[in-house]
Amino acid sequence: MKVDELLKRFEWQQIPNTTGRFTLQKQDAQVSVESLLNSTEMEIKQYPSAHPEELIHVVELEDGGLISYERKDATFIHTLNSLNMFKRKLWELGIISFSPRQATDVNEENP
Repeated sequence: MKVDELLKRFEWQQIPNTTGRFTLQKQDAQVSVESLLNSTEMEIKQYPSAHPEELIHVVELEDGGLISYERKDATFIHTLNSLNMFKRKLWELGIISFSPRQATDVNEENP
């Protein structure tokens, strides 16, 4: 699944002052991650949040990823991210331990 598929399926808003990060409209806060993806083949990983009242759901897409924050009241804040922003946000959340800026480009040829 690609970012563009989810962008077309729901009404997303670009997160202010960002490039490649979107959030789902508040009226869709009841939509679960599973319903959003509409697929049983996608792997949904869960991580604890720094906020005890939240659980973080992460789904890697072909060209980015979905990061959803589940609150105690079973509502969600869904964010859809381009590949660079997805990696950066995972690093900020402590889910990956290296800075995406330090990673080598996978398309770079070895001399």
